Amino acid sequence: MSRNFWRLPAVIFFLAVFVFGWIFVSKSWFGSMTSPEPAVFVVQEGENSSVVIDHLKAQHVISFGWMYRMYGWIDRSVSRPKPGEYSLRAGSSFHDISRELALGPSRREVQVRVVEGRTVDELVEQLNAEQNIATTSTQSLVGRSANRKPFDSALRKDYPFLQMLPGNRSLEGYLFPDTYRVWGDQLPEGLIRKQLDEFGARFGQSIVTKKSAPLATLDDAVILASIVEAEVRDDADRRIVAGIFLNRLRDGMALQTDATLSYVTGSDRARANTADLQIESPFNTYKNRGLPPAPINSPGASAIEAVLNPATTDYLYFLTDAAGKVYYARTLDEHSANRRKAGF
Repeated sequence: MSRNFWRLPAVIFFLAVFVFGWIFVSKSWFGSMTSPEPAVFVVQEGENSSVVIDHLKAQHVISFGWMYRMYGWIDRSVSRPKPGEYSLRAGSSFHDISRELALGPSRREVQVRVVEGRTVDELVEQLNAEQNIATTSTQSLVGRSANRKPFDSALRKDYPFLQMLPGNRSLEGYLFPDTYRVWGDQLPEGLIRKQLDEFGARFGQSIVTKKSAPLATLDDAVILASIVEAEVRDDADRRIVAGIFLNRLRDGMALQTDATLSYVTGSDRARANTADLQIESPFNTYKNRGLPPAPINSPGASAIEAVLNPATTDYLYFLTDAAGKVYYARTLDEHSANRRKAGF
């Protein structure tokens, strides 16, 4: 009677140990993925293993936090999670999860295409939409369009062409447009520095010659190039239009470009309306002679080269029709005739 009394509990005990052991081994080294798609899991700087385990359980990456802690008795990698962003599949083995967290996040390379004529505000929005980079993070580096926020002054020491810029300036004009590959964990600074590196490599040592008079500095050339970028698309037209703007500057004429008004209003209108023309702004090139106080976008190589090597003509006026054809004129009467030809 006594022997039979103890036999059943013993069987239950050993059966429970066997089942627990089987579950523990299965969870620890084999796993049973419950989702085919990985989920983003983030270990924050300063989080210890206990906090990380709680988060793994809360996000359903593991089913039993206490069992994962037990696994940590035989695998010390559980206690050494590194901060960073991970892609983890729910139900992965404890072994795989702990090793991945102990090794640290794998680096993710991203591709960012920055088109010619983009403003710093548009780049900020692009990085937020495409890469989920906080707008404040990018703005703290590049500033804001129309000199509403300056760029990070720490960049000046690394880029000589930035050292001449006024203290209120953003990086408008200097974030060279191209397609870049950048480590995701280096955004946004990794991209911004690559753009500045590319600008420096291409134009950082450029000399503004008498061909571009009355422009005196590289910054002058970038400002005018940004206007040329916004006004016309063809390379040959850009050289002619650059020459026209230079002719007007030499003759003391206002540039009268709608692109600067579109920039300051954010309207994206190809042609200024009556209200735009009355705006009190240093970017209003109808009211103010000379160059605006900063570039209005980041021009591409073609526009910058057009300003550094403009076509020599006696044109003073131009306009573009709806189909993109450019009309040139020497006199206001010719310009008026061109307006009629273009349907304005």
